[in-house]
Amino acid sequence: MINEGMENIIFTSAVAEELQRLLKDVARKNVFVLTDTNTFKYCLPLLEGVGIEKDNVFVIPQGEASKSLQTAEQIWLFLLERVARRDSLLINLGGGVVSDLGGFTASTFKRGIKYVNVPTTLLSQVDASVGGKTGINLGGLKNNIGTFSIPQKVIIDTVFLKTLPECQLLSGFAEMLKHALLSGEDSLNKILNTEPTDIKALASILPESVAVKYRIVEADPFEAGIRKALNLGHTFGHALESASMETNTPLLHGEAVAYGLFFALSLSVKKKGFSEELFHKIHYYIYEHYCKMDINGVDTIHSLLEDTEHLYRLMLQDKKNDGDGVKFVLLTKPGEYSVDNQCSKEEIEQAVLEWRKMYHEG
Repeated sequence: MINEGMENIIFTSAVAEELQRLLKDVARKNVFVLTDTNTFKYCLPLLEGVGIEKDNVFVIPQGEASKSLQTAEQIWLFLLERVARRDSLLINLGGGVVSDLGGFTASTFKRGIKYVNVPTTLLSQVDASVGGKTGINLGGLKNNIGTFSIPQKVIIDTVFLKTLPECQLLSGFAEMLKHALLSGEDSLNKILNTEPTDIKALASILPESVAVKYRIVEADPFEAGIRKALNLGHTFGHALESASMETNTPLLHGEAVAYGLFFALSLSVKKKGFSEELFHKIHYYIYEHYCKMDINGVDTIHSLLEDTEHLYRLMLQDKKNDGDGVKFVLLTKPGEYSVDNQCSKEEIEQAVLEWRKMYHEG
């Protein structure tokens, strides 16, 4: 099924058949697959019958550390050794790391070859695989090197979600919460009444969530203006995520974004008049689903929030900043937002103090 207005995004319950249709006129020697150790084991077998050549599959280690220039170079060399051409196709089978890294290497190899994203995590289905942002990390900072490059197709099948642990579903759901906040009250109510680990329920609201991102990207493909709204929760979230990469318990992207949404909404109450009652309702939802995660994850966040100076320095490195201070996406109400809101160090520190108070109160 293809959603109207999202011609390059296919929602299906038969991913192998969709790929076969897409590749019917493509020689299999020109089809390459990028995957990671987990998706190679659990997801690649679901593509049986597509006719992918075993030697054309490149497997990277699972995790954010693979989003590096070194790994990108290995993929480029892999494609060179197998005589990939300008008319070759790369299938990115995996989560956000695979989508970001695969899109980047495809968009730069021989100045660009076509690629298809087959996202296998909720996070990548609702966010990373859609919109044409690609990237790798540099100097401990996320996505500092990258391109804008639209995939030929994005094939979304929720069958892959059955292979995921609960923490991965929660990670992706944070992006769905973000999309709902950007969309409006009706979408937000649906999300707040959905259990993040109910795959059947997720499948029913996934197309609507993807459509929110698609509409914003279509209006601003190169992030010159309104597309910055998609960074809601990410200014603080990326700082938490980058800082956690320096510890033994790095956070999942969505875990960090969930906390980032709390801080963005806290600042929105103070600076934009966002409803305090609704803020507390959303805080309670985040608390119930993300603050009761594995104790190591919570301990990591507690520890990171003790060093607001370090987090502030990381926020200053954010690509969206173009002057002094830190810029946040803030909300007046669900569906009504503004970008490039300058927030002071003192305001950010006050939001952290509020989080500590509300967390201990439950």
